[in-house]
This record gives sequence, C-alpha cells and structure tokens, in this order.
Amino acid sequence: MLGPAAAQFDQDALARNTLFDTTAGKRGLFALPMGRTSNHVHVWKSLLERAGFTLADIPREWGPFWSFWCDQVQPAVRSATGRDDVYGAGLTMSAGANDTEIGFRQFVAAYEADYVTRDGRLVIDEPAVRTGLVRALASYTDIFRKGCTPPASADWDDRGNNQAFLAQAVVMTVNNSLSIPNALKATRPEDYARNAVTLGWPSGADGKPLAIYAGSINAVVFRNGGHLAAATEFVRFLVGEGWLAHWLDFSADRWLPAMPALLAAPFWLDPDDPHRMAAAMQFLAQPRDYWEAYPAFSGEWRHDNVFRDRVWPTAVYRVVAEGFSPEQAVDEAIARVHHFLSK
Repeated sequence: MLGPAAAQFDQDALARNTLFDTTAGKRGLFALPMGRTSNHVHVWKSLLERAGFTLADIPREWGPFWSFWCDQVQPAVRSATGRDDVYGAGLTMSAGANDTEIGFRQFVAAYEADYVTRDGRLVIDEPAVRTGLVRALASYTDIFRKGCTPPASADWDDRGNNQAFLAQAVVMTVNNSLSIPNALKATRPEDYARNAVTLGWPSGADGKPLAIYAGSINAVVFRNGGHLAAATEFVRFLVGEGWLAHWLDFSADRWLPAMPALLAAPFWLDPDDPHRMAAAMQFLAQPRDYWEAYPAFSGEWRHDNVFRDRVWPTAVYRVVAEGFSPEQAVDEAIARVHHFLSK
C-alpha cells in the first residue's frame, strides 16, 4: 500500500511492523507507522537545586545514575523541604500498567538481556540471558524496595507517574511520550520552559551507549473490512499531502514522527524548546532497543501474547508486592513465556 512512499518512513519502524503472511507466502507490512514512541527522562530542576545539586552533577553511568536519585537526592530534598513524601524517582511497579513494561524493558536493554536475538532466535533458556534478566529485574525493583519511588507506584496505572511528577512528589520520572512536559506547556508554561528538564539517559550497565526503547503508534486497515480503496487514498492523503505531520500536531506532539524528514524539521530541532529537541536528538543519535520487534524479527506472533498478558510487569509486581525474589519471578516469567509461545 505504501509503494514508493515507504522510502519516506523510518526503516526501523517498517521492519517492526513487517510479519510473515502465511496466505501470501511472504513477509509484508501489516500496519502503517503513524508515530514513534521513545523513553524520556524528566527532572525538576528546582527540586534538584533544593537538594543542593545541579544538572551537571547527574552521573552518566548506569549504577551511579540510579544511586544518585535514591541515595543522594532523596534524603537531601527531604531535608531541605521538610517533607518525607518527596521521592527521588517515580517508576511504575504495577502489574497492569504499560509503563511498567516499558520501564522494565529499558533495564533489560541496559543489562543486554534480550531473550530474542536480532536474527530471531529464542535464547531465553541460556544461562547468561537468565542472569541478565535477573539483574535487570533486581535493579528495577530495588528502586521500590529501598523506598525511592512512592509506595503507591505498585498500584499506578499509566497516569500515576505523570501525576506524581506534575505534583512535584518525585524529582525524576521516565515516560514513553512527551505527555508530561506537554501538560506543563498547556497549564504551567514557566515550568515547561525553565523548570522541568528532559535529559538523556546514562550509559548501559556495561558502559556502552544505552539502546533506548522505541515503539510505534500504528494504523491498521483489515482487508476483509471492504475499504481498501479508501485506505489507499487515506495513506496518500497522510503521506503524499503531508498531513501525517499535522496529525502529530493534533495529538499534542506527544509522539515523534515516523518519517525522518519530519523529525529533522525545525519544529523538532528548535534549540529554544527544552523538551522536543532533547527527545528528537536522543531518538536520532542513540541506538534503539528491539523488544517490541520480537514478533517481527522471530516470525513468532505469539510474543504479542506475552506482552498482552503482562508477563514482565507481573514479574515486577511479584517482587515488590508479593515477596518473590528476582530469581523466582524471572523463572516464573520464563515459564510463562514458554507457555504462551506453545499455545
């Protein structure tokens, strides 16, 4: 359906939305990438300064980065404000939230614990992969277990970390869209421009550049729906007439463009905007993770069932709320992955 217009799209996004069609006997694009999602770090500069630190003090290595928020910033900001309800970080720990899945994915990338290889092999039973998954889960849940994220984060939905950050109940949080700064832009423009900051991620646990979560916002038209001609015309309208850029505007600039030419436009690379440019530069410069592409790379669509059933968010919740060890939670999750892939 895209035809020559496919060259205008992020080839990574197209690859993630290409599956093997058993009817046609070949791989094909099954969804139109309308936008890209990534993982952003947001920080309150004012709270950081009240704790006695500046942006330049934030470590660029994985372990020290998280220790900074939990062991240095949190006690200092509580002492400075006289409040014990301000937390160094705001990470979602619930079993049902998409933000838990995406937050944990970032830790999996940091520990290089992907259990499907880029050439599609399932390696979840290899000891080194299990060890990496355990380290990722332990590191992620340690933030909760040491009291560095609000206790309520074990029950947050996908709005929980947004609300905590906007209320300045956490000094930093991560989010897979620009919805947090954009909420400030609409109601608290001074905070948007000068107080809230969008930062780059630290390096991975091994010191290499961190692969950043990369997802897609997609549109799908079902062949049996009987509207293929209208769908083809709609794609021409979006791509050929440039309306895909306007759709992103209409959706409040939460997502990045799926077309490189749009991402490199002045709107996204405006040095006077403290959030859009940081998000665009990160997406353009950093390597990207491929967790979401497991079904496409492996040809096994059942990986979507693993995501849909919240296998890894459940593992997080097991540790923070039910007393499982990271090893127990990972072993249960591995068994569930096998279960879904065998159905």
